[in-house]
Amino acid sequence: MAELGLELFSEQEMTCSICLDLFTEPVSTPCGHNFCQSCIGGYWASSAECTCPLCKRPFDGRPELSINRVFAHIAQKYKEIRYGGPPPVKPRQKIPAGAAGGGGGGVMLQNGTTTPDIPCDMCTGRKERAVSSCLTCIASYCETHVQPHHQSPFYTSHQLLDPHEALRGRTCSQHGRLLEVFCRTDQRCICAICVLEEHRTHATVSVQTERAVKQRMLGKTELDIQMSIERRGLHLTELKQRLQVLRNYAQAELSEVEQVLSDVTQSVERIRRELVGGIEDKRDSVIGQGERIVSHLEAELGKLKERRARLETQATSEDHIGFLQTFQEVNVPYQDTMVHNNDPDLELHFSLSEVKSTLGEIRERLDDIHMGEVHYRHSVSSLLPESESMMSIRSTKKRDFSLKDLRKFKSGSNIKKVKGYLEDVTLNPVTAYPFLILSDDRKQLKRGEKLQFFRNSTQRFDVWSCITAKEGYETGRHYWEVSVGDNKDWKVGVLRDSAQRKGLFDMSPSNGYYVLWWSTNQLRALTTPPLTKVKMNGRLRYLGVYLDCEEGHVTFFNAKTGSEVYSFIIEGGFNERMFPLFGTSDKEVPLMLPASPTHMPE
Repeated sequence: MAELGLELFSEQEMTCSICLDLFTEPVSTPCGHNFCQSCIGGYWASSAECTCPLCKRPFDGRPELSINRVFAHIAQKYKEIRYGGPPPVKPRQKIPAGAAGGGGGGVMLQNGTTTPDIPCDMCTGRKERAVSSCLTCIASYCETHVQPHHQSPFYTSHQLLDPHEALRGRTCSQHGRLLEVFCRTDQRCICAICVLEEHRTHATVSVQTERAVKQRMLGKTELDIQMSIERRGLHLTELKQRLQVLRNYAQAELSEVEQVLSDVTQSVERIRRELVGGIEDKRDSVIGQGERIVSHLEAELGKLKERRARLETQATSEDHIGFLQTFQEVNVPYQDTMVHNNDPDLELHFSLSEVKSTLGEIRERLDDIHMGEVHYRHSVSSLLPESESMMSIRSTKKRDFSLKDLRKFKSGSNIKKVKGYLEDVTLNPVTAYPFLILSDDRKQLKRGEKLQFFRNSTQRFDVWSCITAKEGYETGRHYWEVSVGDNKDWKVGVLRDSAQRKGLFDMSPSNGYYVLWWSTNQLRALTTPPLTKVKMNGRLRYLGVYLDCEEGHVTFFNAKTGSEVYSFIIEGGFNERMFPLFGTSDKEVPLMLPASPTHMPE
């Protein structure tokens, strides 16, 4: 009978054209083709149109398909006969899990509880414990019935898992079928039967298709997160670098201030020693001389008292003969040897008024120092007298007060003094930015619309609208003035002979430029970025520039009021030729150098 069954049907006739496996719960489409119920359901769920997989006949909607029970029974019998399944003894029926195998078996979980054994779906009568579950067949098999999966090449594509893990979370709670379709309408996984029933009108795709879509979304999210990580990592690195720069800068400033304060303390201690020591030496000298005179006078006074006593004794003597005999000896005429004048050496006077005044003003200047700002009431040169006092204390050396906030104590900060170094400077057209317009006397410049200089020069500025003076200074002290007036955009300062002039670069001390820049109603010192804002009262119209090559000072003054505006200080001085620098982008108001150094308004 078994052989007759195999002869009546070929394996190809009993195979689903979608899963290429023997039919499981076969259904027939309106066009007459047979498929597994789950296969046709999954096919339609993953397809935009509802058609027959074989003849491609379209359907208006998803047909309601029912399992062909007779054909399903024939397929099941063929499967059992062809691949060794035992013939049924009686109809299959659900039995308690505890009835499987030895009954009462199970798997111990970590929490101490046990899960019941899963029975074999192919066993009839007494159910044996399943050892493997097939995700393709959606069935569990005992040791005997799982053998076809190991021996037949037909099952090579089937995946076998532990029965307790295979179907956990993978089967439909309603139909017990494998979850192989994703419903986009409800955003959950469903089985093929669900597609044909309550999800017929929903948008469904295979789990593989939805996985690919979700995988791309996950990849995009992962990429966004990775980019965010990189951005934050870069920002974190930059922030750490900035913090380290700030730490280094603060430490350098702290070290410098500590060193300067130490120098100031040493200078004050030196002054104290000289002043106190000088006063004490002078005091001891004068007082010692006075004490010697006192001792001498006391000795003379004793002798005089002794002689007076002898005279008194002689005068009261009743011995007339003795009186007359000793009269010549006792009555020696008295000669007063004391010089009655004011000995200048005994005068104690200290010419310290100038020193005390200077120290008092320096103390006030020190009291004016605050974190971040120093208020100056006087110039340093007026505080440090050049005349020598009684105590041989000359003006305090400026290196003794080199505190950064007291750098304006330098000798060049007095406008009246620095004007003694006044220079007559003229503009050098060889260095001029091509659009600058110069006056015939080379004393004025402004920005033009057209090219003014056509010959190229290695000294010419080609990006910055600037020009240098013809005069350069390598040694000594020099001062010049410029009228900026109402010019809206100007630069005035000094540059090194070796400084870059071509291209775009920072005009900063690190590049050899010591410049003030007026633009957008704001005065800035072109320091290493960030630029330094310079506070001042009122509009600056007349600017004076003082250069001390040996000391490394570039100091700017308000030439009209005499007040100091800003200073660049270079330790060790300048070791090359320095040139005055002028620049403007204003096309209306020119920068003007005085035709004669004496013409600048006071």
